[in-house]
Amino acid sequence: MAEERDNLRLMHHFALSAHRSIAASPGAVAVWRDLIPQLAFEYDFLLHGILAVSALHLSLTSQVNKLANSALALRHYTAALALFRPHLDSITSSNIYPLFAFSCVVPVYVFGYPHVSQFPSNPLPEMLEMLSVMRGCANIVKSGFQWLESSPFKHLLLPKPTDLSKGLATEIEDALTGLLERNNQTTTPPALRDAYETAIEILWESFELAGHMPGIQGVALPFPVKMPLEVLIMMRERDPMALIILAHYGVILHWLDTVPWMGGWGSETVKAVNETVGEEWRAYITWALQESKKSTSEA
Repeated sequence: MAEERDNLRLMHHFALSAHRSIAASPGAVAVWRDLIPQLAFEYDFLLHGILAVSALHLSLTSQVNKLANSALALRHYTAALALFRPHLDSITSSNIYPLFAFSCVVPVYVFGYPHVSQFPSNPLPEMLEMLSVMRGCANIVKSGFQWLESSPFKHLLLPKPTDLSKGLATEIEDALTGLLERNNQTTTPPALRDAYETAIEILWESFELAGHMPGIQGVALPFPVKMPLEVLIMMRERDPMALIILAHYGVILHWLDTVPWMGGWGSETVKAVNETVGEEWRAYITWALQESKKSTSEA
């Protein structure tokens, strides 16, 4: 009986509040509020997923039953993953919607849970794991894009602003141009140099997106999803060029600091990169370091 009450309490909180904190764009609010709970009653992995996010949201935003709610979040998320994985063997027009919805839950959980357990002293390993998770979720989109884009779930896809004409602030352009120049000067293998250049171009687009859609958490998605796999591999190997690119992505995360799941990840990532790279690289993250120290109201 106690478990049933907990589940009802969490579902009520999801419908009342938590769904809004997940929605990456205004158009996604109704999808999370109305469509996804309906699907969750047909697919247990999605039901456990939204109960996990609801419990996590309660633990992040309220001191009442904080530890109990974080334990519930872990229990539901663990159950959700076990039920979710077998469905990946056969993605169809019927199950693509709950699978995609759950793939959107996963990054929320992995960003948010360390805030209620133990936030890492060095966030780089966890950050790189999160980038990998987000790339994995994108594979579900690729498998069912033709179905998603013609459904209400199109509002959960990567944001596509219609007007980026105002461009970037001069200091952002200067910082990204500095990355391009440093890459051309120091990266010897042509294939890797091209991969870094592509990642910087995607980062450029992400900053434009962030300027056009301030505070919308969907702006954090294009970079990890679209950047070449080689760049993620080099980040794991702690290659300085890859890390200073990651530091600039950290600024975009920092601009989302008021989102409950995202708090601290941006600034801590920039700080960790600054402490990892050699002195000769630090001039190329000066702007990122300064920006990540500002409050989000200043940024």
